[in-house]
Amino acid sequence: MKSVIADPRVQRAFRFISEHESQIEADQIRLTLIPAPPFGEGPRAEAFADHLRNIGLTPSRDEIGNVIAPFKDFGGTAIVIGAHLDTVFPRQTPLELRRKDKALFMPGISDNGCGLVALLWTLRAAREVGLRFRKPIIAVADVGEEGEGNLRGIRHIFHTAPWASRDCQFIAIDVGGFQRITHQALGSRRFRVRMTGPGGHSWADFGRPNPVHAIAAAVHTFVTRCASRPSGTSFNVGLIRGGISVNAIPTEAVMEVDLRSTTFINLAELNDQLRRALNEAAGAAHVECTVELMGERPSGVTSTETDIVQAAIEATRQLGADPVLDIGSTDANIPMSMGIAAIAIGGGGRSGNTHTPEEWFDPTNRALGLQRLLVLMGVLAGLE
Repeated sequence: MKSVIADPRVQRAFRFISEHESQIEADQIRLTLIPAPPFGEGPRAEAFADHLRNIGLTPSRDEIGNVIAPFKDFGGTAIVIGAHLDTVFPRQTPLELRRKDKALFMPGISDNGCGLVALLWTLRAAREVGLRFRKPIIAVADVGEEGEGNLRGIRHIFHTAPWASRDCQFIAIDVGGFQRITHQALGSRRFRVRMTGPGGHSWADFGRPNPVHAIAAAVHTFVTRCASRPSGTSFNVGLIRGGISVNAIPTEAVMEVDLRSTTFINLAELNDQLRRALNEAAGAAHVECTVELMGERPSGVTSTETDIVQAAIEATRQLGADPVLDIGSTDANIPMSMGIAAIAIGGGGRSGNTHTPEEWFDPTNRALGLQRLLVLMGVLAGLE
């Protein structure tokens, strides 16, 4: 670790990063201004690929839209570094930049405009100072990390593995921050529940099965029963819709539910509780109920004793901060679930209000995030 940090080329790269904050910020804004909802990442992917070409890399797009670029070549055992292209925001979301002091406000500016630009400029710095690595470094800008994307981009990458050996290590760069090291994957299941009935007039047909009443009863039962949930679990009913008028009995009600847990057993228990509540409510109200699995993220863990976690901890300390080991739901879920050593880290700076229209990113000390990533590349891949 100390020899990598002391390497004159690495020190020049540190200075290069620190001296180009204004250009880094400009690229972050340019990329974030390109809408990239899940299944609509194409324009942002092309823009990111153009940035990679401009620094001398040779990116390609795979069949589902991921951008993949080796630093030199694909070679054998690789260090794979990824940042997801997509945001949670629909295509029509207004993307207008606002500033308050140093902070930038715009949907997606942190998640994952920060991660994308951190990957881009760390590679740019490494190229600028002529760093060479013993193991292949593979850059990935992947699609479908958010919401209904269901990690489809990173799933595809790790099941096709364009590098020569499936034995690799993976770093996801996701949102801002410097101290966080996510080494445990938060598993999740997301469902779309639909209840249906005959509908009718609120007065003339009073007493007919009402799907909205039934779905509300199911939510109440589920939430009440899970109030004393095990630690390391969460649940959320994030959307409910149904009906056409205040004086019409709805023919349909729909809700979307998110269940999360650090362990498979507790996630399965939440799943069973939800199913029981739905069946009871639908049966009591005499409505039909269907449940669609919208997405599933596997849980997993990278041991704190592995090289990649120890390197991230020490790199954070060497650059002057106290590391914070964390649990999260990121692209790293997929390799962790496959037994591949993986972590997720922030791209530096500070951020907040993620997944809201008031999302913000403050680039103060952003350079530390990029410098840490550069050190990790040097330690894990080895410098020539």
